[in-house]
Amino acid sequence: MAYVHWLRRLLRARELAAGALGRSASFSTPTSGWHARMWRDAANALGAEFRDLGYGVSEFARDGRTTRMLEQLVMLNDPVTLRVTGNKPLVYRLLEAESVPTPPYLEFNLDGIESALDFLEAQAGPCVVKPAQGGAGGAGVTTGVRDRRTLMRAAAQAALSSRQLIIERQISGDHYRLLYLDGELLDAVRRPLPSVVGDGRSSVAGLIEAENGRRRRLLGQHILKPLEIDLECESALRAKGLSLRAVPRAGERVIVRKVSNMSGEADGESVRDAIGDALIDEGARSARAVGARFAGIDVITADPAVGLAASGGAIIDINATPGLFYHYQVRNRDQAVDVAVPILRALLGLPNPSSRAAATPLPQTSLVGETTS
Repeated sequence: MAYVHWLRRLLRARELAAGALGRSASFSTPTSGWHARMWRDAANALGAEFRDLGYGVSEFARDGRTTRMLEQLVMLNDPVTLRVTGNKPLVYRLLEAESVPTPPYLEFNLDGIESALDFLEAQAGPCVVKPAQGGAGGAGVTTGVRDRRTLMRAAAQAALSSRQLIIERQISGDHYRLLYLDGELLDAVRRPLPSVVGDGRSSVAGLIEAENGRRRRLLGQHILKPLEIDLECESALRAKGLSLRAVPRAGERVIVRKVSNMSGEADGESVRDAIGDALIDEGARSARAVGARFAGIDVITADPAVGLAASGGAIIDINATPGLFYHYQVRNRDQAVDVAVPILRALLGLPNPSSRAAATPLPQTSLVGETTS
């Protein structure tokens, strides 16, 4: 089919250019020091010996027990669990077996893109296209897919990360990360979508460039990803009738992505007490369904106080290597949870109080530096 050949040519061109484009649109963040400080504070709280082994690896010992971390990676989930959680269709099937709501979805590949178009046309609203495997950190994800042209572009982009792709109905609501350890909810963070604020003079592209410059200057204080200008960015702007050339009014906030992994350093909000029992239970059952002792459950819901069926929400991803910085880079630090402490306690086999008792506040030494507007 002509469109398949076109997609394959576009995919090949993207593969050849991906390295250069990726380098120009991103910057490296020295995460090792940030994580070392986080784990060192946790070790001090528990009276454990801490050693920085370099290369992002930390070692801890207490009462004859030893464990190691590689930045946010910990020795809790086995390799099979990591592979399972990296396979989105498999995760969805396991959650469906537990009656946990997921988005309606279809697995496809470039040769079967016509089936994805049929799925798109059957939906009442926009869809999301993403890699079925891989695609860490939101790579290859495009939201707001409404037509054939955008579907083909989104499929080509997602295929850079995985031959198998997913198209799913886009769920409305706020984005939440629920962090679980051995079935207990440690913390919940509401993650606003990445945005820039207009100054009345600069275009959206200029505002993104300025924000990325600001983020570069904060290296070492925060763990921040650059705001990439790609298909997802274009789609988010188009949904609001905007483009990269648009000049927002002074003070106007413009959403530049519908994927929350590129939010700013103080955009998140710790909302553990706002999560209702039904949603807490659904998150715990989801972690158990994929066999994860330690998991970050990504949820979209309009009301976290009720279950997903009642709110029309869904679980959209399960991370078996969840980024912990989301729980420290929050605006309400007085309500934030020092999640590294219960994690290290479990790794060292120390007595583990209930999750409420384990929800210790952040240490006085700041892990994220001063909040910068």
